Amino acid sequence: MKHFYFKTIFFFIGSISIVAQTTHQVLVANMSYTPNELSIELGDQVTFILEGGMHDVNFNISVLSGEPFDNPAEIMSLPMQSEPGEMGTITFDVPGTYNYDCSNYGHASSGMVGSITVNPAQVSSENALSIQGVLDLHGSGNDLYGGYDGKAIHLVANTDITDLSIFSLSVANNGGGSDGPEYPLSGSASAGDDILIYSIGNGPSSASFFADYFGTCFSQFEITIATGTSFPDVNGDDPVELFQESLVIDYYGDVNGPAMEGDPYEDSWVYRNSDGSWNEAGEDCDDDGNYSVYSSGCIYPICDTGGDISGCTDETAFNYNPNATIDDGSCVPELEGCMDEGALNYDMDANTWCSGCCEYEGCMDEQALNYDSDATTDDGSCIYDTGSLTNALSLKGILDLSLPSNNGKAIHLVATTDIADLSIFGVGVASNGGGSGGIDQDLPVMSISAGDDVLLARSSDAMYLYLEDCYAEFEYMIQAGSSISQNGDDAIELFEQGVVIQTFGDVDVDGTDQAWEYTDSWAYLVGDSWTYGGVNCTDGSQTSATSDCPYPICSQTPIDIYGCMDPSACNYNANATQNDGSCDYADMYYDCDGNCINDADLDGICDELDDDIGLNEILSEKAELIKMLDVLGRVHTVHHSGLLLFYIYDNGKVQGVVKK
Repeated sequence: MKHFYFKTIFFFIGSISIVAQTTHQVLVANMSYTPNELSIELGDQVTFILEGGMHDVNFNISVLSGEPFDNPAEIMSLPMQSEPGEMGTITFDVPGTYNYDCSNYGHASSGMVGSITVNPAQVSSENALSIQGVLDLHGSGNDLYGGYDGKAIHLVANTDITDLSIFSLSVANNGGGSDGPEYPLSGSASAGDDILIYSIGNGPSSASFFADYFGTCFSQFEITIATGTSFPDVNGDDPVELFQESLVIDYYGDVNGPAMEGDPYEDSWVYRNSDGSWNEAGEDCDDDGNYSVYSSGCIYPICDTGGDISGCTDETAFNYNPNATIDDGSCVPELEGCMDEGALNYDMDANTWCSGCCEYEGCMDEQALNYDSDATTDDGSCIYDTGSLTNALSLKGILDLSLPSNNGKAIHLVATTDIADLSIFGVGVASNGGGSGGIDQDLPVMSISAGDDVLLARSSDAMYLYLEDCYAEFEYMIQAGSSISQNGDDAIELFEQGVVIQTFGDVDVDGTDQAWEYTDSWAYLVGDSWTYGGVNCTDGSQTSATSDCPYPICSQTPIDIYGCMDPSACNYNANATQNDGSCDYADMYYDCDGNCINDADLDGICDELDDDIGLNEILSEKAELIKMLDVLGRVHTVHHSGLLLFYIYDNGKVQGVVKK
């Protein structure tokens, strides 16, 4: 058995890089932890000191119950130790109560248990800036707003700040660790200023979403900053960090944990109470479709003054406001109808969706390649033969660059022939191996020429800055919607007239750890082979030229093509320049298609494995022997002892016989 000895061990848990405020001591001896109950502040450290006996500090599974302690954050136990001295030091960065015991036999049952309560963070007067709220309001679903509307971070200046540029924000999408500073602030602020940092979506009125939503309350924010990008791209379950220089000074949520359970602020918000705790309004509380704080099911606290609220008080009206105390005559009758502009029966006056009433044209034959399950009227567009498709467009590159928010996501397309109308093509993202979801992004009506490179990008500005001079290599830049959201492990499909004509990756497989993964990287098609920049190869880079993997269209350096380089393998790639260890070989006695190499009697059993060649077939019917052949095809008239000959019968059957 190996023995490990630790003099001083530091363990860090939680979501942020906090400088410890106070170090506490717990003495371990005489079947007890002293003190056995300890209350500390967020960021404090606790050092356990062994004074005698053989003990550990077990935060994992309770010896008494046999169940996990279920502590607020995972924490590594301090190992069994018999030598007096420090056992280890733990920094507590996640609030809550942590229970532990000694796992040595009989110690916990003798009372050797303890607990540490970590109090929630209080906003420190030493920090000039702090997070006051995080918003993911209902900002899409009508003709005015869409995309990233409704997403914002609310900050408060605790002192005068002459230069906000020393502060920055970050969103840890789905948890999984900090992304570091993403969005730097600018300007200055005075003590007490409320600051709203918000994204702008892709609707015609997206720029005024928050002014429209908050109405008169918008003036409560002394400083409003529109990022001009998708930041902050919070999704109701994402932690947020506030940095001063490179140090995290405030946060909401556990950055190092998974996405928050229950989407606590999706179509909703969180707001910091005066005691430092968080008020989570609840998922979908703002999903009323009226796009106004005063009609919301959860009025944002900065606007909730307790005074009278004007609005429609008629419960049967489309714009009924349950918060209104004074009717202002604004009530609008509810009119149900189809609100999809692409439907045959689109009703421009409708303000309430009907249930399944929309009518669509499309192919209604389930046997067709482009069958449309939503179609209610067959428009004669059914396609049964891919030969009728042009295949004039091809996937050339898939990008998931390491840029803030979703700015590094793009699809590189190339025209193989002239295309009169690009809108017959579309792109789909098969997220996490969940299968094909159909077309996610339709391409616009426009014509392009053979050889034209097209970049379908989430942020043309970000791509311009990242690609620099080689941005001009693309003849066309098309603004992508939020559906182009591939995460480096997602397959991509290219459609023509609703039919898949090309696929990158495997739509039924999560690409994580697969040969085609392109997280924080790219994939690029050379000839018939996909090549890759390497996972995380763009991390820390500001431009393609400064990355570890310049995008191929920007580089004159020959591209390595990874694949199987063994001609005898079933998946031999004649274009490969680097062997990636993927060679796949046929089983012994079989070819690459799974067929027997030698099967004289055609019974599906390889001759080398068949010890009764043709016997059953021959015995089952009357047949006459017409010829005897050896393994070299020579005719024999006499069958000598010990010789293998193949008997050929007049019914076409063959029997292998060894005469004894």
